[in-house]
Amino acid sequence: MRKIYFICFLFMLNSLFAQKKDKLTPIAIYEKAWSEHNSDARLKILKTIWLDDSTFEDPSASVKGIVALNNVINEFYKKFPDALLTSGSKVVKDNYVSWDWKILDSKNKLIMGGRDFARLNGKGQISKIIGFWNPEVTLSEAEILEHLESDNFKIVAQYYESVFKTRDLTTMAHLIEEGAIYSQAEGLPYGGTYRGFNEWTKMYAKSAEFFDLEIEKEPVYFSDATKNEVIIYFTIKCKAKKSGKTLSVPVSEHFDLKNGKITAIRPFYFDTKQFAEFLKSRK
Repeated sequence: MRKIYFICFLFMLNSLFAQKKDKLTPIAIYEKAWSEHNSDARLKILKTIWLDDSTFEDPSASVKGIVALNNVINEFYKKFPDALLTSGSKVVKDNYVSWDWKILDSKNKLIMGGRDFARLNGKGQISKIIGFWNPEVTLSEAEILEHLESDNFKIVAQYYESVFKTRDLTTMAHLIEEGAIYSQAEGLPYGGTYRGFNEWTKMYAKSAEFFDLEIEKEPVYFSDATKNEVIIYFTIKCKAKKSGKTLSVPVSEHFDLKNGKITAIRPFYFDTKQFAEFLKSRK
């Protein structure tokens, strides 16, 4: 008998989960529509969950129908073309769903946040949505650090691509803070401290007098966003111009960043002395 009760309980539980999933499906489609920047593509998405008499209300608009809602979203993207929607967990009760949301720009700056309430019609469509804006909403410290880390990785990746792949000095110049410091080990023939982009380019040119290189292993990225630091670890294969000898050199580069710019770089070679001797050796 207990086994029968347990099976019935599992059946009821599965039914409840299935019902909740069914109710969340139109909400997921609604959020997908908000994430779609193309008006025609968005209209097709909205038609699957929005009715001619469905209504949308928030502090900026009160509209009815599919076309009207699509126009509201179009106007939003005209004002915030790079907006990105994120949303929290959903609360489901009967035919109602509510959830918190935030909208960020391409630089992860918070545009607005709030809470939406949706009424479903029980047939996989939305009858009404009421949106409330929360002027006091903020990003959590964890979210801020996550976005900062992501931005820092992108900046360092662009720098790495510009130096070792494309040799694009124009892109590189935009990534480097004025007066940024590059510290090369004193034991190297191009060692020393270089300040600002112009001196950095002189250092690159001087190092190119001693060796040619290719990337043997692409970098692995590490970060401490609380300190605005990024470390990359990779391997270069060098050919010394004086001797013609080749050497694989593991390298880590430590980046300091501030306000989306690189302020300092400190490279570390696996064996700086060996590398210096390799560059200076003759046939």
